Amino acid sequence: KAVRKALTGLPKNLYEGYDVAMQRIEAQNEEDREIAHSTLIWVANAKRPLSVEELRVALAVEPETQQLDKENLLKIEIILGVCAGLVIVDKESSVVRLVHYTTQEYWDRIQAQQFPNAQTQITYTLLTFLNFDGF
Repeated sequence: KAVRKALTGLPKNLYEGYDVAMQRIEAQNEEDREIAHSTLIWVANAKRPLSVEELRVALAVEPETQQLDKENLLKIEIILGVCAGLVIVDKESSVVRLVHYTTQEYWDRIQAQQFPNAQTQITYTLLTFLNFDGF
């Protein structure tokens, strides 16, 4: 009886499962939620797979700064932990990626509504990085 009850609570399809994961992200504290959002934005919109270090640096860039503060570099375990299972590090290639190709399809479906400034956020971060001293 308990197993049947547990099974009825499972998501009916992948997108519903992704909705549940996003709800878990939204239920986190603000800092963790922002890390998860930024991670998903970067990973889902990158034109090529990002290495762990590239993602860590992208998340560490602060607006209107002239250099990277190494104290802002998060451990990959923290980054993955706040993403509710939607992001993984590929063991073979050591790149950060969405957990499944359908996760990208889901992201493409929700991004315009839930994250309308995603491209602007990426652009602003890249411009800040390019303006760092010594770059």
